[in-house]
Amino acid sequence: MNPVISLILSNVYCKGCPIFENRECTDRIDARNRALELNRQYVPSSIKVLLVAESPPRVFIWDKRAYFYASGPERRNSIAYYVNQVLFKAESKEKFFEKFKECRFYLIDMVKCPLGNLPYEKRIQVIKHCARYLSDELHTLKFEKVVFIGKSTFKIIKNYLRVNFSYELLPLPFRSKRNVEDFKKGLAKIIAIDQKNS
Repeated sequence: MNPVISLILSNVYCKGCPIFENRECTDRIDARNRALELNRQYVPSSIKVLLVAESPPRVFIWDKRAYFYASGPERRNSIAYYVNQVLFKAESKEKFFEKFKECRFYLIDMVKCPLGNLPYEKRIQVIKHCARYLSDELHTLKFEKVVFIGKSTFKIIKNYLRVNFSYELLPLPFRSKRNVEDFKKGLAKIIAIDQKNS
């Protein structure tokens, strides 16, 4: 169980957030709620590796298959696709979800609402508001290792977190071939070291 999901759904820290305060952004909050319901289904009993992605993708607002934990055909160039390629090479997303949970992996988002296409100033404000939820999650969930995915968002959000544990940082596997390669190599190395120490 991830107890922070209920806290987020109750919008406790959302007052003053540009997304929460803007009626034109209700689709982002709906996408957040759908993502959280999917996350709730895949929490392992104990977490070995916690992956913390940037935010649900903006396309998830209109494409219900576009989130990490969403069922449906494999979406190439998604975090789930590359994680599966590195870890399991499972033939379907459902098999990937099973193995991911069975191996005690879990994924959450730094920012709970989709960030895509927000102006930079609003983006910073949203990240700042969401840092409180992430901080609660990081101090509530028990994990052995944490890996942040998305260097630019992490660079901003870490200023609002109490990060008193070691962590790994990987680029989002998008925008360039180098990011994809660095993500895959970095994740493979983290998992190999983790398995060696087990």
